[in-house]
Amino acid sequence: MALMGQMDGWGGFEPRAETPAPLRVGTPAEVAELKAAIEAIAAQLSADARHAGRDAELAKAIVHTLHQHSLKAGPTLSLSALARDLDELAHEAMFKLDTFRRLVKDGDFAAAFQPIVDLETGEAHHYEALVRFGPGEYTLKPHEFITFAESVGLVHEFDLAMCRKILEFLICVDDPGYVVAVNLSAGSLESPAFLAALLELLRRHAVVRHRLGFEVTETAKIADLASVNAFLQGLRREGHIVCLDDFGAGSAAFQYLRTLQVDAVKIDGAYIKNARATSEGGRFLKAMTWLIHELDIDTIAEMVEDQDHLDAIRGCSILYGQGYLFGKPSTDIASFSPYRMPGPHRTLAS
Repeated sequence: MALMGQMDGWGGFEPRAETPAPLRVGTPAEVAELKAAIEAIAAQLSADARHAGRDAELAKAIVHTLHQHSLKAGPTLSLSALARDLDELAHEAMFKLDTFRRLVKDGDFAAAFQPIVDLETGEAHHYEALVRFGPGEYTLKPHEFITFAESVGLVHEFDLAMCRKILEFLICVDDPGYVVAVNLSAGSLESPAFLAALLELLRRHAVVRHRLGFEVTETAKIADLASVNAFLQGLRREGHIVCLDDFGAGSAAFQYLRTLQVDAVKIDGAYIKNARATSEGGRFLKAMTWLIHELDIDTIAEMVEDQDHLDAIRGCSILYGQGYLFGKPSTDIASFSPYRMPGPHRTLAS
């Protein structure tokens, strides 16, 4: 029996014993039924997959869909039930994959903007671009959409499509002062094809490329940090802001901080909420902020939703904030007004 632990806020560590659920092995009949269902689905879908050259993608999409189905089913999941549902789940996976391809190819999605606000002036320093779908366009939420793309190995296609959409927006927008950051996943940053395509895209938009920033996400782990860092430094030398997103949300956060040289770190919203909730949380956030600043990296607090959150992060000397207090994501970038917060202007480290 493994000894597990449970955090009490950011305070003490309370040990607790956790007994794993007994593993149930399927009967030979159940295993045979599932095997037959898988073979039938494979035969039904393989011709289409081979024709489109996407057999591996479809297989990954089915695995992802099965995993999501198992999470929803919980303890009611069984081999016989899975065999019954397999045909429907396989076609759901194919639908997701086809829809993803169409949305990316046609650029059939919108960018919503949310300001990153200077906590001394109240002015928007730059904006983050977030994906949004029109009514009926896609059944998944934006986060689920990205998770699916990462699982299937196609997130680099979406990241490139978002970069293209924002660059085209920056060319058309009236105000030349807008700077917009897009998310880049590990799958994109470790794809030579994506990196080459991004550099070519930036070259074709040379007039506005410096107004495009990048946020390195931690939803999937980067294996070759040194190579990714070298690429990021090339972007920074060309004038692009580079941020580390959702810092503290994943297990590799401090490894990223140690290896990736960035302009700013976006501290995950869970730390912001906890800083307001407990004194230990406040001290932890202040220590985290101090460490980041010691590395000459600026700090951005995520999920700043009210005045209490604002007071907490200012008390920790965080420089920038993002959240509903300053404005909910909007497809109209001109809809945001400065937040009333006087003080001298600060700029992100270069």
